[in-house]
Parts: sequence; C-alpha cells; structure tokens
Amino acid sequence: MTLKGFIPAVILVLAAVLLRFWIVPLQTRLPADFSNELTYQAEDRFRESPDGEWFTSSLTARGTQQALAVSGNIVLIQSELHWYSETDEIILESSGLYGVDRDTRLNITAYGDTPRQGQFLFPAHAEKKKRTHWDSQYIGPRSADYERTETRDGLQVYVFRFHAEGLDETDGYNALPGVPERLHAYTDGEGTFWVEPVSGVVVDYEEQGLSYFTDPISGKRLSDFHGWSAHYAPETRAVQQELARAARLRILALETYLPFTLLFAAFVVLIRSLREATLSGCEGERRSNLPLYNEIASTEERRTQVQV
Repeated sequence: MTLKGFIPAVILVLAAVLLRFWIVPLQTRLPADFSNELTYQAEDRFRESPDGEWFTSSLTARGTQQALAVSGNIVLIQSELHWYSETDEIILESSGLYGVDRDTRLNITAYGDTPRQGQFLFPAHAEKKKRTHWDSQYIGPRSADYERTETRDGLQVYVFRFHAEGLDETDGYNALPGVPERLHAYTDGEGTFWVEPVSGVVVDYEEQGLSYFTDPISGKRLSDFHGWSAHYAPETRAVQQELARAARLRILALETYLPFTLLFAAFVVLIRSLREATLSGCEGERRSNLPLYNEIASTEERRTQVQV
C-alpha cells in the first residue's frame, strides 16, 4: 500500500478520535452563557399560626437560572424562584448564587453564597444511580433515587424520586407570628424528576411539600402550617422536551454518528488503496514477464517452421 492511501486514512481516524474525545466533551459542557427559565403551577394551603385558619389558593412560580461569570471550569449561576398569587402578587421568593462545575454540573463547595454539595443540574449521560441534588427549589439538599425508565411523548427518560427531610426554614418564615422566638419552621418534600439521560435535561417535574412548626427548645413537631403540590406548566414541559431532543441529537451526532462515519470512510480509503496497490502489482508483474512470454512464443514458432 502506498502513502497516497495511507495518509488520508490516518487523517480520517485522527479526526474521529479528536471529535469523540475532545470536541464532544466541549459540546456537553455547561455553556458560559447558560440561562434557563421554568414555570410551575401549584396548589397551596397556608396558615400563619398553629391554630390559624387554612387558606387555599392556586399559585404560579417562575424560576430563572442565569450564568454571571466563568472562572476556569466553574460557572457562577444566579438562581431565583418567585411564587405569584392569582392576582400576580409575589408572596414568596428565594435566590442564591451557585458555583457549578461545567462538566459534571456539581455544586462546588468553595463557590457560591453558601457551601453546597450534590448536583445543581443533572449531568449529560446521567446514570441510573442515587445522587444528591441541591438547587433553589429547596433551601437544602434532597436525595434523588433512580426508580425506572419510561417513555414520554416518544422520548426515553429516567425517572428519579427525590426526598428532602427536616430542612430548617426558620429564617425564611421569621415574618410569621412567634417565629423564631416561640416557633421554628421546618420543611419536608418529595417528588419526581423525569430526565432525558443523554442530555441530562429535566423534561418534567412534580413535587409535594409540607412545612411545620416545632418547639425551639425540645424540637418537638407541633403542627403543619404550609402544604403545596407543584409541577411544570404545560408550556415549560413542551420547551424542556424540545431542548432535550435537540441536545440529545447533537450529542449523539458528535459522539457516535460522525466518528463512525469518519472511521468507515478511513476503512473505505484503506481498502481502495490496498486494491489499487494489488492491481498495480499484478500489472507490474505481467509487464516484467512479457519478454519471457515473447521469447517462448518465438521459440515455439521456430520449432513449428522446422517441423514443416
């Protein structure tokens, strides 16, 4: 085989390796200009005191996540969540600054406005395993366990069930009567993530939460005062599914389809080059033996003439 066929094949193989092991990790990395907006719908029950009257309402929540700066492989993200009443009045809000690893999407303890652990977002190529998740949805970490795989609107997703227990929200409820002098406030929650595993995009979400008063001295649970159930709004669910489909296709194309195409092209180039080299060798051998063939033919002709 000549260098004429070998060099293009090597170039194609190197391009496939470069694409798979250098370009793909860059493409799955959380972008420096990352931003996302989510809308939730919720049913809410609330009372201000242990023996107060319960009030029920429908709420809408808008969550935003916006990258502010990048330091090496860490992106600083401002995450905010605002809950609105039916009259569009803000009744509850939370915000935080998160330092997130752009590759693993893990919270980095040394960054952000408070030390955090676990995932801020699910990573690309999410695995079927238990993980800790910590974002602005809750004041503290929650444990997410893989439960099953299912298909939603033609998209295969991993289903993770999460739980949060005993999160101290006394500071957040200190406007309520008796908090924090006579009462402390804690929150439990549970819910479900539906995650497209290749991209790590959460395509659907639901949760149920319950906040309760405790005695600040004994820690004894006294009474519930806030309960809610929330889920993605239909428009958010549709947007998240489209984001997941687009990201999944892009990752698979860069990770599998294009490298395979390049390797197949390299194989074709090598086979064609080998075939051409073989044919060229055969032609050269035929030409080198041509004088001998001519001499044999001439000898046979002379013998024929003598016999005649």
